[in-house]
Amino acid sequence: MIRSPRFALLANPGSRRALGFLAACRARGLEAPRIIPWENWLRPGFDPATAFEDVDSLRIETPAEHPEVERLLLRMGAEGCLREGLYPFLAEEDCRLLPDDNGVLRYQRQWYLGWHKALLEIDAFCVRFRLRPMSQPSEIALLFDKLATRERLEHAGVPIPSAAGICRDFDDLVSKMDATGWNRVFLKPCHGSSASGVMAIARDARGRWQATTSAVLEDGSPAPGIRNSKQLRRLGDPEAIRATVDAVCRERALIERWFPKATLNGKVFDLRVVVIGGTPAHVAVRTSRFPITNLHLHNQRGELQSVIEALGESRWKAALDTASAAAAAFPGCHVCGVDLMIGAGGSGQAIAEVNAFGDLLHHELWQGMDPWEAALACWKI
Repeated sequence: MIRSPRFALLANPGSRRALGFLAACRARGLEAPRIIPWENWLRPGFDPATAFEDVDSLRIETPAEHPEVERLLLRMGAEGCLREGLYPFLAEEDCRLLPDDNGVLRYQRQWYLGWHKALLEIDAFCVRFRLRPMSQPSEIALLFDKLATRERLEHAGVPIPSAAGICRDFDDLVSKMDATGWNRVFLKPCHGSSASGVMAIARDARGRWQATTSAVLEDGSPAPGIRNSKQLRRLGDPEAIRATVDAVCRERALIERWFPKATLNGKVFDLRVVVIGGTPAHVAVRTSRFPITNLHLHNQRGELQSVIEALGESRWKAALDTASAAAAAFPGCHVCGVDLMIGAGGSGQAIAEVNAFGDLLHHELWQGMDPWEAALACWKI
């Protein structure tokens, strides 16, 4: 007899993702998961034995958009960031004084080191309590490092844009573009999400620069920071581009060659493919008049059927196979979101990102199920 899984849910209570998973459990007739707030888990002295008692499966959701959780993760990452000595650092005793601000990019490397430490601890607890995580914590940690993610994909033979490594500042960007002969690149914060701080940068034959980004430079200090405006804009002033690149690079960023995307109705597009248990399931078409297509940046959804018809059966199958191959490079993830780019003219594919928490697609159904229900339907203990 097959036994229904009993879940613990590590999440920010009341978040859209937590509520989506709770609703999916109800829809599948499962016992309500035991909710473990990130804020509780990260505080010193928390006892996981009680939290994991009588459960066999673990669903981990993002800790994002919770200021106190951010402060706790920064505290956990303080020692490691200080030891590295490469990126902005906030002393452990000062983390609790950091004001609430979900829109600013700050101490990203320190946050990541805290997040990485927390996830490895959860990995150890899963082994100790014989708990099966829906996504392996160590794999989630890897997916929050874009450089490490690239290396995993490249090793697996999955097509990705060429890269020129970590970028120190604008002068280093120019040097790397000169060395590679690339006049169009993407600058990506290694530990960012939702395109925060991403810059699409172009230089023409006459040496004129243009950049597209949602990042807004915060003035008022010798080393200004970056705020995510959720509104894409174009920069043409070389000094503004230089200052913005310098600010993004202070948080650890890498350079990728610009991959020319296919167009749909006069707009570039790419695909968010949610892969569940190795199967490409929900697909969202993201279109934009800008090179950055994330939907929360006031871009638009496209029609999936139009994409399928434009590509034809064989190229559409090849696209889904590429998404599956990208997900297969992270076998510890039962669910992941793959950002798949189709080449201009419909030929070729490349993976832009693989997201540990890439299944927040409220309006997409697959076999009549939303992503949370589908993940549960495919889950076996």
